Order: sequence, then structure tokens, then C-alpha cells
Amino acid sequence: MTASATAKSPQSKTKFTPNMENYKTSLMYEGLALNKADENLTIEELKRKYAKT
Repeated sequence: MTASATAKSPQSKTKFTPNMENYKTSLMYEGLALNKADENLTIEELKRKYAKT
């Protein structure tokens, strides 16, 4: 590889984060629902809470 190809810095890409209302609608279509305690959490917080370790 040439020096110019390796010297490029990666462009920062925005990471997709779904809308919480769309997520709740998707859960309803699948016959699922959030617990009352989990309704105020963000999707990132839910991922951390239910992550398999």
C-alpha cells in the first residue's frame, strides 16, 4: 500500500440509534411489551441491562 492510503484518517460515521417509539411498536407487533420499570430507559440502557455475559 502507498503511504497516502494508510495515512487517511477514518471518517466519523454516525451510529444508527432507533427511535424508542418505533422500538415499542415493533415489540407490540411481536407480541411483547416492556416492563413498567424499563419503560423510561433508553435502548442503550436496556442493552446493557439485558446483555448476556
